[in-house]
Amino acid sequence: MAFVGAPLVVTERGAGREQGQQRRRGRVVCAATPPHDARAPRSTPHLDAVDLPADLRALRRADLDKLAHELRWETINVVAGTGGHLGASLGVIELTVALHYVFRTPEDRLIWDVAHQAYPHKILTGRRGRMSTLRKAGGLSGFTKRSESEYDVFGAGHSSTSISAAVGMAVARDLAAKRNNTVAVIGDGAITG
Repeated sequence: MAFVGAPLVVTERGAGREQGQQRRRGRVVCAATPPHDARAPRSTPHLDAVDLPADLRALRRADLDKLAHELRWETINVVAGTGGHLGASLGVIELTVALHYVFRTPEDRLIWDVAHQAYPHKILTGRRGRMSTLRKAGGLSGFTKRSESEYDVFGAGHSSTSISAAVGMAVARDLAAKRNNTVAVIGDGAITG
């Protein structure tokens, strides 16, 4: 299989070797970058304009689909280079854009129940330039991590904790007489806990 923008193309065992390929652990690894996928954007002007969710909220609604398209390919390219949870992240691209557009994060609290869905969230919350360090020593966590960003309000791992965390944050908000929203993002088997 191959990913757009990946530094390596991996094909299954038994495939023939072509010039420039090496054999590693029963797989053929090509050192060349795969050809550009016609669906991938040639540039990312909307994503380039977004460093933080406040920048996203400054976009026109008509541009959100373009932003989501660019974010989808950015996520594919990141995971192609670092490894990680691609399907879970791709499943929430539009949802992530919508949540950060509608809610005033970080004042409004987004709690990811299945934090490996949070790669697009990380890209939109000031960490795009560090995504190549994802899941590496000293790099970004593969999950939400409170010490990493004020936008990661709960250090989630896999599942079944966001609802109780959101309720706790909502109670604390009410006791402090604040008016922010608290959103639990449920998905990817989160309630099977």
